[in-house]
Amino acid sequence: MDIDFKTKISALKSTQREWFATAMVAMVLADGDIDRSEVDFIMKMSTLVKDDATVERLKKFIQFKTMPPLGPPVDIDRKLGMTMIVDLIRIAVSDKDFDTAEKELIQNIGKGLGFKQDELDKLIMYGFELMTKG
Repeated sequence: MDIDFKTKISALKSTQREWFATAMVAMVLADGDIDRSEVDFIMKMSTLVKDDATVERLKKFIQFKTMPPLGPPVDIDRKLGMTMIVDLIRIAVSDKDFDTAEKELIQNIGKGLGFKQDELDKLIMYGFELMTKG
């Protein structure tokens, strides 16, 4: 699967990058199984965050298969939030599975970003469409 992010990473502030990278790690770990395609996203994620200590902390969550604490998103508007959710969905379905825990994480993140339930339902349907296009 193509791992070019829709989110304009270079335009993100460091706090936004860290939150997004943490959300990506959470998405990879959500279904309890780390697929090879998800590892590609993790490798890309490590180039996202410029702070070595943060990268090491996130890698430890992956190493020990422990969900990172994902606080509220920091200074993220709707448009940016939408691209982040789309990228997170792409990570979730990269292993050709869209697990219940992954959908719940999308719901929680989406609500934290201020999206309504009907918008989140459409995004989750988009995830299923991506998976079937494979």
